Amino acid sequence: MSSEKELAKQLKNVGPALAKKMLQAGIDSPEKLKSLGAQKAYDLMYANGDSYGDHNAAYLHALEGAIRDCDWSEIPESIKENHRNYAQKLQKAKHSR
Repeated sequence: MSSEKELAKQLKNVGPALAKKMLQAGIDSPEKLKSLGAQKAYDLMYANGDSYGDHNAAYLHALEGAIRDCDWSEIPESIKENHRNYAQKLQKAKHSR
């Protein structure tokens, strides 16, 4: 099992805090993240939103970049838009409960 520092070193866009959240969700390797995909990994990590209770596409972008081994800013705009829409959908669902 990876430590936070090891996981952060292995994945672009992932720092110790995001790595800790990944490990807490059982995502302990780059391969596991890739097999889940950004949205499923996000769902495991942030089922109730971030520490403020919000759903934030920035985490999805970071995970996607880690999967693609690129900086999040290099992700195609259509993918980023998909992630923004997904985060907004989760946020709306949370507030309608």
